[in-house]
Amino acid sequence: MKDTFNAADADKAHFLRVFAAIGACTSLIMAINSYLDGYLLLSLLLASAVVVFALPFVIKKHDAFISVLMLYSLYALMSYLVVSGGSHGTGPLWLFIVSPVTFFIRGLKQGAVDLILLGAVVLLLFVFTPNLGLYQYENYHFPARVMLCFAILCVLAGFYEYYRNKYSRALMQQLQINERLARTDAMTELSNRRYALECLTQSGFGAGAVYMLLDADNFKQINDGYGHQVGDQVLRFIATTLKEQAGPDDIVARWGGEEFLLVVHNTAARSAKRVAAQIMQHLQDNALHTEGHSLHMTLSIGAHQRQVGESIDHCLNIADKRLYLAKSNGKNRVVFDDDVAID
Repeated sequence: MKDTFNAADADKAHFLRVFAAIGACTSLIMAINSYLDGYLLLSLLLASAVVVFALPFVIKKHDAFISVLMLYSLYALMSYLVVSGGSHGTGPLWLFIVSPVTFFIRGLKQGAVDLILLGAVVLLLFVFTPNLGLYQYENYHFPARVMLCFAILCVLAGFYEYYRNKYSRALMQQLQINERLARTDAMTELSNRRYALECLTQSGFGAGAVYMLLDADNFKQINDGYGHQVGDQVLRFIATTLKEQAGPDDIVARWGGEEFLLVVHNTAARSAKRVAAQIMQHLQDNALHTEGHSLHMTLSIGAHQRQVGESIDHCLNIADKRLYLAKSNGKNRVVFDDDVAID
């Protein structure tokens, strides 16, 4: 079973729309205020920003592009606020919102590059704005303090992003390990019973799929005669054989004790008997060599092809009855629905 839901992407999409909503509302309010205060060009630019911030709610499938477009539009607006002074000379103060948004959208490395470039542009604008006659700040103290605060916020936001990424990766890795452990049998590294039952609910294992229960013959004697460590090696040897012979879409799981489950995907159901025969032949041709012993293992297999309307439990119950029949008829054989034993 494959995970199709990416939590990180969903969080980014959610953040993008929250940021867009805040940006659109703020820009709209500031556009109205600027218009009433007589800053017509600023009002027009802020109204344009409202349109850009509304894009994520109109276009749903291009979040990555739209997020970058929103960010660079914000940069352009910040640059204009610096050269024009904004409303009553307070425009540069809006620079302080840029750094956390940049790191979230662009990541640590690209975000740092973007902020360095933005900082250089803003610094040049502060220096040359008086010469261009666009806006005259009273003295250098205000621009200097804005740049200093902006630089400090960028550094702090960068450190925050670094540690956020570091611990997020560690958390994701641990979650992946825990998820794998929850789905996997520790000894054989096959799917465990619980996860196998989850996988069986997929459409590929409905009508037409072949359910097989496989049991290691004479396993108790191996445990008693050679010890549990050898018994564990036998289980791993059988598990490896099943994985090698099964198809990529099939389910292979440890069902419990020395019993295994193999479910052949419905698109390969015609080859189910061939798969079972290959498993038996492989075990016959290949011995497990361990601690000076050479062990030839055999399996008893009960199989049933799922029919329309049959439940998973019903299929497993029939396969279990076929397995019992295989054991009763001398072991080392496969019993399918037609009750014909294949030695």
